Amino acid sequence: MDFTVGGERISLTYEQVERAMKGIVPEPYQKYVVELLDTVYPPKQVFATVTGRDRQTFTTLEAQRVLKRLGFVCREAGTPSRPNASASVDAASITERIEATLTSLQLAVAELSRRVTALEAASSVPLA
Repeated sequence: MDFTVGGERISLTYEQVERAMKGIVPEPYQKYVVELLDTVYPPKQVFATVTGRDRQTFTTLEAQRVLKRLGFVCREAGTPSRPNASASVDAASITERIEATLTSLQLAVAELSRRVTALEAASSVPLA
């Protein structure tokens, strides 16, 4: 199956993902997991391992989108595994998008606040 992530076309199959992850030790996960080879992995670990892409070049949401389309179960950590019912996947997908957007906005506001503080501090320093 072909996907576009970060403007780059990527071609992956379910089998390629399983082969690439065989023998890979799962890293600690935070909020989301993907079920793969009878264990759970962080989605970004799986996507980075399989594609060779740097983790800073894609989001967890993008990794999950690709992995779900390939047929893997992606879910919030701590929630029970469930079949990929399309109604629940759609609701989960919307929730994930909202949470990812909120996280991005919070990071942007924090960075903007840091920059404003730095500019204010710089402007109060007397020029020589």
